[in-house]
Amino acid sequence: MTRSAATLLVVLLAAFRAEASLAPAFSHFFSKSSSPSALRGKAVPTLELRGGALKTEELKTKLKLSIECKGLEYSDWKTWPFSKADPMVLLQLRAPDGTYTEVGRTEVVSDSPSPVFASKIEIDYFFETKQHLRLVVVQGSDPKLPELGRMDCTLSAIVGSRGSKLEGDLHSKRKGGKVMVMAEEVKGKAGDMLDVTFRGVTLAAKDGFLLKSDPYLSLFRRRPDRSLVHVHRTETITQNLNPVWKPIKVPLSELCNGDLSAPFRIECWDEDTLSKDDEIGSVNCTASEILNRVELPLIDSQGRESLKCGTLKVDRACVRRIPTLVDYLGSGCQITVTVAVDFTASNQDQHLPTSFHYNGGKGLNQYQEAMSAVGEVLIEYDHDKKIAAFGYGAILPGESGPSHCFPLSLNHNTPDVSGVQGLLDAYKGCLSRVTLHGPTNFAPTIERAALLAEETSKQHYQVLLIVTDGCITDKSATVDALVKASHLPLSVIIVGVGDEDFSDMSFLDADTEPLVDGDGNKAVRDIVQFVPFREFKGHGSLLAAQVLRELPSQLLQYQALNANKPPSWKEDMPWLELPEDSAWAFRAT
Repeated sequence: MTRSAATLLVVLLAAFRAEASLAPAFSHFFSKSSSPSALRGKAVPTLELRGGALKTEELKTKLKLSIECKGLEYSDWKTWPFSKADPMVLLQLRAPDGTYTEVGRTEVVSDSPSPVFASKIEIDYFFETKQHLRLVVVQGSDPKLPELGRMDCTLSAIVGSRGSKLEGDLHSKRKGGKVMVMAEEVKGKAGDMLDVTFRGVTLAAKDGFLLKSDPYLSLFRRRPDRSLVHVHRTETITQNLNPVWKPIKVPLSELCNGDLSAPFRIECWDEDTLSKDDEIGSVNCTASEILNRVELPLIDSQGRESLKCGTLKVDRACVRRIPTLVDYLGSGCQITVTVAVDFTASNQDQHLPTSFHYNGGKGLNQYQEAMSAVGEVLIEYDHDKKIAAFGYGAILPGESGPSHCFPLSLNHNTPDVSGVQGLLDAYKGCLSRVTLHGPTNFAPTIERAALLAEETSKQHYQVLLIVTDGCITDKSATVDALVKASHLPLSVIIVGVGDEDFSDMSFLDADTEPLVDGDGNKAVRDIVQFVPFREFKGHGSLLAAQVLRELPSQLLQYQALNANKPPSWKEDMPWLELPEDSAWAFRAT
């Protein structure tokens, strides 16, 4: 049978839209010059302070919180022993002045000491800041009724917990019980793509006794009024009753409005050029059935099951999804922090008021403020709250030459400290025991952080924070170390204190052109973010927002290049797969 050269080809626009191709959690939110001084008089995203941190529309990810309680106790002497808890939960967010404002509440669940609240509370999540929450459990909706208990936590602690689920004790004058809160992203699944390969088995022959059919498939979305909308057509396979079509890749939003249980229609046709195409058969099915590889018997156009129309079988099927930062953090991915402090002589003696290490006045010096601002945010995503604390450029006690990477504890067996306060204490103790010297070499510290990154599991991502007052003296070696480290789960944040020329630091922050080492090898991704401290002095939340703005995309790029799925997908949705190439993680960079 001859074929018409004008065979209808329906080309489905399967490219992800820019706004759907990357989750809001790893969009770029500022230009490179974004700073309090650079923002004046320019058309930039609206900035404002809410809850003690910088907020931009580009930076946020919207979450919905589910809340449960256990073991609540309530007694009213008027109705005892028949009184039971009628709990409701108020969610409050701490403002910069320390006051708490209600941002949502659940419904009241009557007579339940262990309620599971049906209503969800939506809240904006910002990776780069520490959002303090308070969950207050009250008896009923009357504000005069007693409080059953409360729990303080941070939103980042919820997101960073296994399964993005945090459980804690309620603090109360009576036995308070427990509260559990779980975070889920509020996001459309417009990017979800059904990727399926169909084969036909013993399809009906429609071209006579001696000829076979020329089958193709057409997929239709079913509207609420039961009418059909054509979504996709496969290629035609000539003279074959057991065809295997090329993989079909169609957005689930177009096929079934993203609902895996919503029925859609598949029709199998025999293509003819001298007459109308003949319908071989059709079947109504769901994406869930396809993912479970259910066989799909075809029924003829009159609904006669007795006629042998053939069967559609699924050779392979998956849903390809673009993962988000919350997917990985909720699956147990931890962010491990390493800090390196500049102890070169250009900082000046710590006892001089002009020294960047001087701490004789009120508040924190620039080094302490930078370490505190960044550390307070990142430590929320590390379960053991340990920080590897190093210094460089100083002469250690008993030594004659400078060390380019040494533990602040001055004990090479115990470089880790506990939390941000432990980091600040170790920095202060080290400062009084070493001699400031030089030069400013970054490569040894980067190599040490790279070694830590190599030794960690897939569920850890290393962040190296380097705080420095001057230009590097080992530029070539630093570039070589960064290019090598670009293959590892590592990001490098550099904060420059003082008023020095930091042009070399901006060079390392290769946003436009990749770094190239001495052998001509290019970095596979940009892992450096540099920020001059002077533009954010006294604004810790602004500093944290700027230095951490690229970290979500850098983490996702590493996962994409190594084809690492969020572990929760394997456990809960084994049919989920990453996009076929890693380009999805680089589109916004």
